[in-house]
Amino acid sequence: MASAEHTAKAILEDKGIIKDLFDEIPPRIDAERVDVGGCHVYPGFIDTHTHSFEAGIYSFGADLNEAKDLEGVFSRLAEARPLGGKVFAYRFDENALREKRFPTVEELDRVLPSIPLFLRRVDGHSGMVNTAAYKKIPWSTPPRPGVLKGRANSEASFWFHTSLSEEAILKVYHAAAAQAVAGGHTVVHTMIGNGRTDPMHYRLIRDHLAEFSVEFILYPQITDVKTCIELGSPRIGGCICADGSFGSHTAFLSEPYTDMPETRGEPYHTQDFWDALVREAWTAGLQVAVHAIGDGAIEQIVTAYEKNASLSKGRSLSEIIHNELLTPALLKRESRLGIAAVMQPMFDRLWGGESQMYARVLGKERALSCNRLASLVKNGVLVTGGSDWYITEIDAGKGIDAAIRLHNSAEALSPFEAVMLYTKNAAQLSGDEDRFGCLLPGFEANFSCLSEDILSPGKSVTAQVVSVYRKGNKL
Repeated sequence: MASAEHTAKAILEDKGIIKDLFDEIPPRIDAERVDVGGCHVYPGFIDTHTHSFEAGIYSFGADLNEAKDLEGVFSRLAEARPLGGKVFAYRFDENALREKRFPTVEELDRVLPSIPLFLRRVDGHSGMVNTAAYKKIPWSTPPRPGVLKGRANSEASFWFHTSLSEEAILKVYHAAAAQAVAGGHTVVHTMIGNGRTDPMHYRLIRDHLAEFSVEFILYPQITDVKTCIELGSPRIGGCICADGSFGSHTAFLSEPYTDMPETRGEPYHTQDFWDALVREAWTAGLQVAVHAIGDGAIEQIVTAYEKNASLSKGRSLSEIIHNELLTPALLKRESRLGIAAVMQPMFDRLWGGESQMYARVLGKERALSCNRLASLVKNGVLVTGGSDWYITEIDAGKGIDAAIRLHNSAEALSPFEAVMLYTKNAAQLSGDEDRFGCLLPGFEANFSCLSEDILSPGKSVTAQVVSVYRKGNKL
């Protein structure tokens, strides 16, 4: 990863550590030979933003991504396997259906009259439950039955996710790890918590980390700094939210939505809240990661980082997750502050372009200011790649291809820059730039072996993951 041209023909590893690289395969060497069959070998891919627990859960449930109409939704719900006596459904997008709407509660009850159901929109920021679930969820304020947003959506999600046994939780994480390996990954950043105070099962996963096929880097998804310190975590957040999403019209914008001009969304917290959280976390030396999508929300978080800049002590302690709608002024401020931008290139693949969601809700001009990968890289911002899995697939190859082929070509990356998002840059985000992310002596022998060379300029990335090695062991 020194440059796109810096390649090797063979690697010598011992006890999981790279010892040497060779321009040609050594004719004689006292070592076991492992032939990867002509594959192109890259550093083990790293996904820097996932909800692995939810993704693992939903792998047992109903994937609604391919549904074309409500009848297709209902048939998938009826066939779903319950987990812990509940049915989970995910990647629902009403705009992709012939009817262009959510189902009604009555329709859901006809399909699942007695088993609690949680149907989650593709962006995760709205959803629905059936009556069986509605009656069991301990609402702080019972919402009107129907589409849930904001706190009601969070409370429904939290109830479904926290009522599983420890055995079921571990089973879910093992399922998530297997899917991550299938997508070519050796390291996965994952959020744990409800976004406020409860770390849920953080201690359980922390104490079983060595059992998983991938290395999970944990983010206690809470706003309680004292609890985070007690957990022994070097970071706080991940998806503690400054706002919601474009699709649910809950992302906080500086100007109104184009298709819903009566709103510009709302901030989830005040500026004083973010100022205080960053101050307390940075005083304790914690890295802070915040979900911010709209330019109004990004403004809040950048301002909080600026106000507390003297506490960062020269270390990169600030992350903005998603960082989607970015004005030129905000981009410059992020560059000056050394903020890390944890981006999801597949968002553009799904929602970019003149006729897709970004253009519909923001207008074509503002849509061009979404996912400004090239501008961030050119301005020296550390940009890393993530899937936001379960929102999109955990597939580094698809993320790399999306970064190379953004709808706004001015913001597209070179193939090498795109691979950097999921290797060298990603390692730097967690402070592991001397441990993995590159193929160099002294680094862990983490390899993603692909069927094709994804660094060839102008080539569509159709590479298949053939094998994955972590610390020299095939997964």
